Amino acid sequence: MSEKKKKNLEFSLSVKETAENLRKLADELERGVVSISEEEFDIAPDTRVMIDLNSKNNKVSFKLKCKLANQLAHKKVKPLIKDKRIYHTKKSKVKEQQSKQLRDNALEEYTILKKRMSKDFGAIMKSCIKEQSLPKPILIERFYRDSKAMCNYPDKGEEFYKTYLNQAESLNKAFKNSDLQAMNYAVTTLNRLKKECHERYK
Repeated sequence: MSEKKKKNLEFSLSVKETAENLRKLADELERGVVSISEEEFDIAPDTRVMIDLNSKNNKVSFKLKCKLANQLAHKKVKPLIKDKRIYHTKKSKVKEQQSKQLRDNALEEYTILKKRMSKDFGAIMKSCIKEQSLPKPILIERFYRDSKAMCNYPDKGEEFYKTYLNQAESLNKAFKNSDLQAMNYAVTTLNRLKKECHERYK
C-alpha cells in the first residue's frame, strides 16, 4: 500500500472492547475482507500475516500486517436516501399500474356485461311487447343473473339499483308464472329506468 493510500487508525479501548474488536478482526480475516473506517480491503488468500510485538516502559504494542489482494480499496456501498426514494417511487408506480389494470379489467367486464344485457333485453322486449309471446327461458335467466351482477358495480347508478332489481325480480317471477301482462309492465318499467340511468351516467 502506497503512502498515498495509507490508512491509520488510533484509538483507546478498554480490555473488553479490545478483545471484542480482535474477535471481529479475526472473523474478517477468515472472510478475507478487512474493514477500516467505511472502506473494505480484500486480503490475498495466500497472504502471510506478520505480527510485531513489542514491550517497552511497562507497555505492550503490536502490529499486524497482511498483503491485500489488490491495491485498490472499494468503499462499502450504503443505500442512499435518494435510492430509497427511487425504490419507493417505483413501488408506488407498480401499485398504480396494478390498480389501473384492475380498473381496466373491471371496465372491460362491465362493458361486455352491458352489451350482453342490452342485446338480451331487446330480444325480451320484442317477444313480450311486439310479438305478445313469452321469450326464451335462457334470455330471462341470463338477463336476471346479469342484472344482479350489474348492480354490484359502484358509481354506475347506485340510486337506481334497488328499484331496478325489484323490477328484474318481478320480470323473472312473471315469466315463471307465464304472466305476459305482468312481464310487459316489468319490461316497460325497466326500459324507463334504463333510459333515466343512461341519461345521468352516460
